[in-house]
Amino acid sequence: MDFEPLGLRSECASGETLLDAARRAGVALAAICGGTGSCGRCRVRVMAGDVSSPSETEIRKLGAEALAQGMRLACQTRVRGGVKVYVPADSLSTTQRLQVEGQAVQVTPNPPVVGCTVELPPAALTDLRADAVRLRDALRETCGFADVAVDFAALRPLADRLRGQGWRGVAHVRRAGGKAEVVRFGAPDERPLGLAVDLGTTKIAAHLVDLESGRSLAADGVMNPQIAFGEDVMARIGHAMQGEPQARELQQVVVRAIGDLAGALCRRVGRTPREVVEAVVVGNTAMHHLFLGLPVSQLGAAPYVPAESAALDVKARDVGLDIAEGAYVHLLPNVAGFVGADHVAMLLGTRIPDMDGIVLGLDIGTNTELVLKTPSRLISCSTASGPAFEGAHIRDGMRAASGAIEWVSLDDGQVHWQTVDNAPPVGICGSGVLDAVAALRRAGVLTAAGKMLDHPRVQKGADGPEFVLATPDESGHGRAVALSRKDVSAIQLAKGAIRAGIELLMAEAGVAVSDVDAVILAGAFGTYLSVDSILEIGLLPPVPAAKVQQVGNAAAVGARLALVSLDERERARAIAARADYLELTILPEFPDTFAKAMLLAP
Repeated sequence: MDFEPLGLRSECASGETLLDAARRAGVALAAICGGTGSCGRCRVRVMAGDVSSPSETEIRKLGAEALAQGMRLACQTRVRGGVKVYVPADSLSTTQRLQVEGQAVQVTPNPPVVGCTVELPPAALTDLRADAVRLRDALRETCGFADVAVDFAALRPLADRLRGQGWRGVAHVRRAGGKAEVVRFGAPDERPLGLAVDLGTTKIAAHLVDLESGRSLAADGVMNPQIAFGEDVMARIGHAMQGEPQARELQQVVVRAIGDLAGALCRRVGRTPREVVEAVVVGNTAMHHLFLGLPVSQLGAAPYVPAESAALDVKARDVGLDIAEGAYVHLLPNVAGFVGADHVAMLLGTRIPDMDGIVLGLDIGTNTELVLKTPSRLISCSTASGPAFEGAHIRDGMRAASGAIEWVSLDDGQVHWQTVDNAPPVGICGSGVLDAVAALRRAGVLTAAGKMLDHPRVQKGADGPEFVLATPDESGHGRAVALSRKDVSAIQLAKGAIRAGIELLMAEAGVAVSDVDAVILAGAFGTYLSVDSILEIGLLPPVPAAKVQQVGNAAAVGARLALVSLDERERARAIAARADYLELTILPEFPDTFAKAMLLAP
């Protein structure tokens, strides 16, 4: 059985319930009724596979529409074959750790939307100006807007709000391209809110921001629900290419997730999504296109050309995002088919283009973007590192939820580990996998080629030799948590792709390892991994550890900067124009470089 988006896999017996299979796999489904179906909390979506027909309890609790969409109660649904299910966040009794923060960059706010407090003379028989004309006159007199349009959706409630608020209020005016537009007319004390979103292949991070001060009021993250349709961008592109309904489904699920996240953040601070007057969304080119509903088939085959690479301003309502009536979503420019707006946001958030010397930057994830900054060039590329770093395709792999082994060491033959929440281990997440491979390599259990040698903890498993990290007595589900030879191969492929990209970037720029002045690790995964471990297995070239800086979710930082400052948007455009894209797969030396980079050696 596959449990997404947690990245957990487990064997199950025919006839057992999804709830029992989930518990054995370490998936903490909420079932406060004890599995009778009365609470309705253990909802999952069956994406593929053979399961029992809905029970009367499910028909009563879920309804025909939800059942038609594949929703089931895990405690009532019995397995009849291989099954893949999607587990919504609100069906879990424990949450997954998501990285939404990065190192702050201070800028003076110059937001695209400003709040202008106005007080209008009431309409009268002696003053028959239309409400919109009255508002435009007040904006000219009070805030100096000589020519301002009123968005049609913002115009609809204007008459009632003016009269209901005593002819006073805040007009939220958007400035762009020399034009001004009222996107919302709010209450007299309403401060403009913005939403900055890092739309990742695996995770979505969002910040709710006060546009006037630039301060983040609340932040959170959720798993990208598109995972149910494919773990990587190529799988999702393939799903979208099946037809218009499938493409629309991918767009709708991610917009709904962003909308739900915006609603949760607003409730946390006593506001509503209708007060969000501007949003910025950054993601790789495929995520960018899927969010907008743009065609993606051309991204799935050479020469991998995007439909659009320039920065875009689109009405939020045009993509189905329910925020302020006339609000816009700003999307930073893309660089190429697999280097998107999130890479530009990372460069903006880290200030790599402005750093002195030679700087190597990595935003590690399912798709890893690399950049090499020299005094004369800014060269970027993308590598398909795959979902292994998220714990996927690893025998006992899982994402960073409670009970995931996140740190491993091997001292004098003794295994030591630490888990998320210090819970009994039920699997191993990406940082733990890398630590384990590095520890085994350091102890001589693994060769540079990835072969697993004899050790008291090595046993024969279904996928060949495996190293037991946690015994059945130590684990939280009564089964051993182990790292197999097949798992090591998955890590070799992922790290090999990244290291090959680094080597080819340096070769393109004529740079030696000794020339590199700093290495910047960005992204959620880059935050939690051990620098010593990635140097041990050769994911990075042999640079001094002191040169490596972990900066957190820099793409989210860049999105926030673009949200609060028009100057930062111009900076982002300049960065994208300056970046040279290097397509690795057409380089004749790529196969040999990749093969050598798979070795577990510095």
